[in-house]
Amino acid sequence: MSLSTDTILDIGKGFPEPAATLVQGRDREVPAYEVDTLSDKEWDDIVAGFEDVSYEQTAAYCVAIWGEKKNSHLLLRDGANIIAAAHVLEFKIPGLDKGLAYVKFGPLWRRTNQQPDPNDYCSILAALNEEYCNRRGLVLSILPRASPEFGPHEKALLEANGFNDHRPIEDSERYLVDLSLDEETQLASLGQTWRRNLRKSESSDLDIRFGVDTHAFEQFQTLHSSMVTRKNASHGDAVHVLPHLENALPEKLAPKIIIAYHEGKPIAGAAIALHGDTAYYVYGATAQVALPLRAGYALQWWIVRWLSDQGVRWYDLGGTGGDSGLVQFKTGLVGRQGKFIELSGEYLRFNNYVDRIAAEVLFSLRACHRQTSRFLMSMMWR
Repeated sequence: MSLSTDTILDIGKGFPEPAATLVQGRDREVPAYEVDTLSDKEWDDIVAGFEDVSYEQTAAYCVAIWGEKKNSHLLLRDGANIIAAAHVLEFKIPGLDKGLAYVKFGPLWRRTNQQPDPNDYCSILAALNEEYCNRRGLVLSILPRASPEFGPHEKALLEANGFNDHRPIEDSERYLVDLSLDEETQLASLGQTWRRNLRKSESSDLDIRFGVDTHAFEQFQTLHSSMVTRKNASHGDAVHVLPHLENALPEKLAPKIIIAYHEGKPIAGAAIALHGDTAYYVYGATAQVALPLRAGYALQWWIVRWLSDQGVRWYDLGGTGGDSGLVQFKTGLVGRQGKFIELSGEYLRFNNYVDRIAAEVLFSLRACHRQTSRFLMSMMWR
């Protein structure tokens, strides 16, 4: 079953109305697809051509974090043209052929410089269901990407295609800076305290620039390590994979390191990724001396102005993990004209409740693992 012409909205205008009028898509015909046919490099070269790409949909990142065996991918083509793609992580209960197929911040369906079609999104949902639910007997879990324009409509399409049961996630709020604003409007949008700290940073004599070669990654990792030690805190930042991503990914997806120097010494840094229409604040780090100099404010303002010149629409600052200081900082930077998005959680689809129960076991194990990891890290830094 395909969507009628009357139900396809004008996506060129960013889906002006919620896609509530879309017909049910549970019984749509499964399109021809290919699965696990490409090398990691071939996959990453392909996903670099999507506007909705992120690290979680690249092979280089997922293999580095999870290992080769858990990774899978599915691709839709229309003849020679690629129309949609999804990188999938498979988590199975040991000894059983049951578990979870997880698509984080996917599937991808908005090709660069092409008019996006919601039929493509529905088609890859049908293909994912056929491969991972029907053929592999897994529960399919999809966490949509944070997108002010397309997020609400992807959720509507998921529900129209049978993904009605979903689970909330931790740290669900996302902070997005609107990069379409000119400098004067962007400055006026900042929170009052944020703007005041930015002005104070102007007298700090900071030198902010891109880091180059492996030395930049070493400087950033050193800053990050000192920050974690100073805060006596646990973290889940995989900063060790940044050099790997620099080498393995296409240039347009590779991380960018920006460093703030004071008197020739690095005191603050950020790892940034430009992925399609969105730039991501991947990791950040500051030394103790950066705090009174307000280096973090100067660094982020430099990044925002640079990104605005690159034609990127949004700067996703990520979440806060409940840290009140980060909430205040990110809220001020997002300002009055940015967007706050609450991720809805993981949308699930499954064939029977035996599969669902197996997935619940994995969800419980995942929650226990996270709690244990946080506890061990907190003990380590005491």
